[in-house]
Amino acid sequence: MRIAIAVLLLCPAFVSAQTEDAIKDIERKIANLKAAKWVLQQEAADGGFYHAPQDPNIDAKPIPSLRATNGAVRALKYLGFPQLKGEREKHGAFVLKCYDPKTGGFAEMGGKPDVVITAIGVMAAMELQVPKEKFAKAMDYLKENAKTFEEVRIAAAAVEAWGVKDCPFDVEGWQKVASKYAQDNKDEPKDGGARGAGSIAAMMLRLGYSFSPVAVTETRDRLRDGQRDDGGWGKKGEKGSDIETTYRVMRALVLLKEKPKDTKKLRAFIESHRTADDGGFAIKPGAKSSMSGAYYCVIVSKWLDEMETEKK
Repeated sequence: MRIAIAVLLLCPAFVSAQTEDAIKDIERKIANLKAAKWVLQQEAADGGFYHAPQDPNIDAKPIPSLRATNGAVRALKYLGFPQLKGEREKHGAFVLKCYDPKTGGFAEMGGKPDVVITAIGVMAAMELQVPKEKFAKAMDYLKENAKTFEEVRIAAAAVEAWGVKDCPFDVEGWQKVASKYAQDNKDEPKDGGARGAGSIAAMMLRLGYSFSPVAVTETRDRLRDGQRDDGGWGKKGEKGSDIETTYRVMRALVLLKEKPKDTKKLRAFIESHRTADDGGFAIKPGAKSSMSGAYYCVIVSKWLDEMETEKK
């Protein structure tokens, strides 16, 4: 009898908790719809996407961006709106417009090829299922031109998208670049150290390297300890966190199959980047919506959703 009474007394609280979770879930879905609408509103007629809405005070014609297109396609997928065949072909055609078959590099419209944009081009093309033979020389470009840590880090993401086993060159040289960077990365976790550790870990795991249990634990602790009071992670010498660093650290945690210390604070940090007027996301709280802000915030939110689902 006492057990039955206790259950009855607890039921209202249980139902209330369920209702509260259901309301939050609905609110999140509505917010995602608004974010997807904002992303779609940035689509250009040629299949590319603009980085942000056109400033009415600027007369220059807006130019779609390869970086923005990659971010838009991925953000839409994570928001629950994957590309249909016709849409993929249209966006893929724009991506190929940014490819230079002579050099093998990708470039923004009217710009020159570089490692970062070429890596982004490979990722976008693979996401949009563009046949590899149409941009195969891009891998040669990355092999020849990726030298600095930041270059090999982003190039590693392109190799992951291409398929590590199908990579036409040996990435051992990139590992040496990462090892040198790791030796120089002695900062405290909350003062840029987590950013460095996350960048290295994500790069190596993307390239198929495995971590020993000890290395996993050490890296996990360094990443988790770097979470700041505002819920995110930041660069060395900067007091506030930033969404790009937060993305880097979370990418590493996801690959390590680990969770951040405080998911509630992290969600609040992400929400602080949401723009109330149009439903998009800004790269900084209080700024205007941008495709970079949308991509980083949407993907980190998606990772958090997956972590919480696994927990249940």
